[in-house]
Amino acid sequence: MQRKFVVGAMALALTASGSGAAIAASKKQGPAPTHATVNAVQKVQFKINRFVKDALRWQKDTYQVKSGGTLTIVNKAHDGPHTFSIVAKGDLPKTTKQMNECSICQKIGEQFGITDPNSEAPPEHNYTEDGVAQDDPANFDKPGDSVFVGPNPGDKATAKITAQKRTKRYFMCAIHRWMQGKGTVG
Repeated sequence: MQRKFVVGAMALALTASGSGAAIAASKKQGPAPTHATVNAVQKVQFKINRFVKDALRWQKDTYQVKSGGTLTIVNKAHDGPHTFSIVAKGDLPKTTKQMNECSICQKIGEQFGITDPNSEAPPEHNYTEDGVAQDDPANFDKPGDSVFVGPNPGDKATAKITAQKRTKRYFMCAIHRWMQGKGTVG
């Protein structure tokens, strides 16, 4: 009986130590890349007289890039244009009501100079930095920094990431409010 207990305890200890090493290895990440690409992708499904499912989204939920590195935002969807806008985590809409009455989306539109939400015209400027529209690429480090990405598949824009190392930034498309993600700066 005592021998079975010792063998069982050893097996449990080996399993636990192996699991701990596996968990530690899975959490360990290499250095952050100096460049990352954020793709807007889309897949549409439908069933006549039943539903349409439009899976317009950012290709991944989380992106990692080194401070001083660049993001390239590419429209690979057939439903554009898009904004890539840094927002506070608490400003991300989570409910249907918040999606429909998205105050941060309205604010981002106003920062780009868009006063008519039904307008098809592109903004006068392609970037905002600290909430101010500009032509030159913005330094992306905090809420108020956005870039406009054109409506056609293949349209793209770049963003220089200047946020401090070991920070998280939340982003969204102010036009398609469910397109949300997180960036980790390494």
